[in-house]
Amino acid sequence: MKFFISRYSSKMEDNPLYLVVLSDIMTNLMLFFLILYVFSLQDQAVVKAAFESGFDKEHVQKEKEKKALDVMQKYEEEDVARKLKEEMAKNGMQDMAEVQMTEKQIKINIAAPVLFASGKAALSAGSAEILGPVAHVLSRLPNDIIVEGHTDNVPIRSGDYSTNWELSAARADAVVELLAVKHAIPQERMIAAAYGEYRPVAPNDTAQGRARNRRIEVIISRK
Repeated sequence: MKFFISRYSSKMEDNPLYLVVLSDIMTNLMLFFLILYVFSLQDQAVVKAAFESGFDKEHVQKEKEKKALDVMQKYEEEDVARKLKEEMAKNGMQDMAEVQMTEKQIKINIAAPVLFASGKAALSAGSAEILGPVAHVLSRLPNDIIVEGHTDNVPIRSGDYSTNWELSAARADAVVELLAVKHAIPQERMIAAAYGEYRPVAPNDTAQGRARNRRIEVIISRK
């Protein structure tokens, strides 16, 4: 045993290359402990996220793909809003319908008298033709859709419904059914909402204001 140790020690003295290897090990250890020290100074949640994102290449790639899809979705939504305006102008509906787009939604405002007779919730004969271009463009997007019914504040004195709220609910349901049955818009994407007279867009003290308040709003939620 003594002979082996003396020979090994003599060999190390003759060949100082081991010092290079040893110094590399020491340098790497120092860097490792330095990284641990820096991590200990930061918030644990931030460190964990940075660590996971740095080493999980699949996660990083998925995040990049998601961002790319989000950008494409926004361009598609903007194109849909533009197409809606073009279709309405082409069909002479620019005075009967309006398209607005914000960061959160695309809103299609359609005057109720274009779709329904006064006090009624049955769609008129020409309503399918009016809603056709809207449905065609809606089918391009996977976004959720809210169909809202709105009325003026004039009390209902006759007809099938006793309140404006009931009338607005029935009208919203009628539009949803038409979009689903005739234009194959998936029902799970649509919600019917009724607001009656309680969300006016104009004063109800003039005929013009009341006409603006009697409306159907088709809202496309932007993801």
